Amino acid sequence: MSNNEQHTKFGVYSDTEIIQAIQEGHIIQYPDAPELINASSVDVRLGYNFYRTDLATINKGIYNPYDEEDVQRYFGEPLEAVPLREHGTIRRKLGLEALKGIDPDHPLIILRPGERILGHTHEFIGIDETGTSSMQAKSTTGRNGITVCKDAGWGDPGYFNRWTMEIENSNEREHVPLPIGMAIAQLVFYHTGPVNASYRQLSGNYQQSSDVNELIRTWAPNQMLPRTYRKQVQLPPLINNSAYK
Repeated sequence: MSNNEQHTKFGVYSDTEIIQAIQEGHIIQYPDAPELINASSVDVRLGYNFYRTDLATINKGIYNPYDEEDVQRYFGEPLEAVPLREHGTIRRKLGLEALKGIDPDHPLIILRPGERILGHTHEFIGIDETGTSSMQAKSTTGRNGITVCKDAGWGDPGYFNRWTMEIENSNEREHVPLPIGMAIAQLVFYHTGPVNASYRQLSGNYQQSSDVNELIRTWAPNQMLPRTYRKQVQLPPLINNSAYK
């Protein structure tokens, strides 16, 4: 299907359209996993790496996202999911020896009550300039009190990568285990009209290449960190005939 033919369609991609778009290279899903394709979305699985928040050794009382050094201070070093036996502090605090239904050797992330982390999809996924995409939590994820991307789940035409997720435990008193590989969220793909430029051309904050093999080769956990500091905030022009700024 040509790009012009793609742009004559509108609405959400169905499963048959998703499969065709993957075959034609418009939708990127790596590694290939047909079993993750639903009737109108594609599941994504939780990846191994994550950042905790509010755990910095030096608590300044203010987090400045416009300062690269303060971003590093706030998020600290990336962590990697480990089996329950290596979650020493939480395991001792809760008196846990095992978690029913989870293999003891399976790596997992345990979220404390109210805790927010940055995590990522296992998959490199997205769509080229012929469409756009958005992320929503799986229904089961939400019912368990876990939010995945708050209101920051919108992709752009041309964006594909490992998606960063702002994962939060909304439960006020309960810890929640997140096994690596769980279907934590889903991507919905939309047809759009023609666009003047792709995500990488317009912003590129979180995607440095349009070559999926290069993205895979160069991806590192620090790409999950916010990059607000890359662009200085400019004052908007004053509005004529308004009594207030």
